[in-house]
Amino acid sequence: MTLAYVSLEAIAQANVPVLLPDTCILLDLLRSPRRENVDGNAMLAGKTIRDGIVESEMIGCVIAEQVRNELNDNLPTVREDTNSSLGKLRDEIARIDKWSEALGEASQTQIGHFLTRVPVAEGVMTDILGAALTHATTPDLTYRAITRVTQRRTPAKLGKDSTKDCVVVESYLEVATMLRDLGHTGNIVFASSNTTEFLSGTPRTLNTDIENEFAALGIKYSRALHETRYLLGLPQA
Repeated sequence: MTLAYVSLEAIAQANVPVLLPDTCILLDLLRSPRRENVDGNAMLAGKTIRDGIVESEMIGCVIAEQVRNELNDNLPTVREDTNSSLGKLRDEIARIDKWSEALGEASQTQIGHFLTRVPVAEGVMTDILGAALTHATTPDLTYRAITRVTQRRTPAKLGKDSTKDCVVVESYLEVATMLRDLGHTGNIVFASSNTTEFLSGTPRTLNTDIENEFAALGIKYSRALHETRYLLGLPQA
């Protein structure tokens, strides 16, 4: 997989919408469909985003180095969880089919093909990773993240080590600043399904401190794959 855009300058010149994904939203592409938030619509949105980044190049994508590191750490666990979850469902259905057979109804349910879709789903994610730029973590960026933690600014929280989350946010604030300085005027979307770190209140809305930071740079926040597709201006599949 080759880069869709070789630099931030190229993205700015094309002036395409830009996706800045966190680790959670990318792993949502591989999570078990037994979760309520993982369904056909979510995967169609994910495939549309993938096509917009990889094939049509209608979307620029920049991934923080910290996000890539977290993906390397968490991907095997999420993959195993999805395979295990679907395997348990297959085995449960097979057991219930035997119960049905014992009561005089022939077995009808076959779901073994579900497990063959797991590597396909992972492929959607890895295609995005392969076509996206990487924004390196610098000492200055890390310093700003630590400052963010000490000031308890979103996504930092009291009693939790939020340094990694803050590195991601500071990375993307830096990317957005650089793009705007280069003349980019298109939409920039920060996507994170880790809503507990970013939303509060009733109804739940983006925390005021980070909302102000995002507004200053024209960053839109998305909490799900289908919302990300919409904010990027991509058509519904």
